[in-house]
Amino acid sequence: MGSDPRRDADASADEQPQHTVNLPYEYYMARYPVTVAQFQAFVQASGYKPGNEDCVRGLPNHPVVWVSWHDALAYCDWLTARLREWPETPEPLAQVLRAAGWCVALPSEAEWEKAARGSDGRRYPWGDDLDPNRANYYETGIGKTNAVGCFPGGVSPHGVEEMSGNVWEWTRSLCRLAWDKLTFPYPYKPDDGREQLQAPDDIYRVVRGGAAWYGHQDARCACRYSGGARVVYRGVGFRVVVRPCF
Repeated sequence: MGSDPRRDADASADEQPQHTVNLPYEYYMARYPVTVAQFQAFVQASGYKPGNEDCVRGLPNHPVVWVSWHDALAYCDWLTARLREWPETPEPLAQVLRAAGWCVALPSEAEWEKAARGSDGRRYPWGDDLDPNRANYYETGIGKTNAVGCFPGGVSPHGVEEMSGNVWEWTRSLCRLAWDKLTFPYPYKPDDGREQLQAPDDIYRVVRGGAAWYGHQDARCACRYSGGARVVYRGVGFRVVVRPCF
C-alpha cells in the first residue's frame, strides 16, 4: 500500500512510506462505480433527499456525481436492506448479507487500493506504464465522465474496472482536519480511528481514483485526495463493497 518514490516519481508525501497491509477478511468490490440510474432508484424508492438534486440529472449509465459522503452512506444502508429482503438477490450475496450478516458499505482505503492494484505495488490497475487508452483521465482527452464499462483494458488484477479516472470515489476512511496537516498518515492502521464512521464532519474523508479532467498523477492507484463529508463535488462519486459489518 502506498508509493515508493524510487519506483514512482509522482509519489507524494501523503502516500509514503510504502508498506504491506494484510486484510484479515474476504470482501466483494463492485465492478463499477454507482451509476446515476442506480442512485435514482434509491432516491425514488426511499424518498431520500440528496444534498444536491443535480446528482440524479446526469446520464443514466454514467457514474453518479454531486453526492456527499453522507449521501453515499445512505445509499449503502438502503441497498443493504433492499438486497436482504429482495427474493432475486443472487448468490453469493444473498448468503453473506442474510446469514452471515455482511453489509453493503463504502470501502476503506485499504480495501479500495487492494482491489485497484492487487498485491504487486503497480502504479495503475493495468500495470506501471501510463496508457490513456485504458482509463479516462486528462491525457485521454474526453474531458467529462464516460458510461461505465468503456475502458475494459484498464481492468485491475481482481476484475474491477474504472478504478483509475472517470470520477473520484469516496471511501469510508478519514484523512485530515480541514485546517491541519495529515491527521491519519501512513502506515495504514485500521484501529487508530481512521475508520470511525461517527467522526465529526470537520475531518475530511479520503477520495480515490482521479477523474476525467485530472492528470495521470491522480489516476495512480496510490493517490490520496480528500473532501468534506457534507460537500458535493462535480467529479466525486463512489462504489460499494460487500463485507463483514464493522
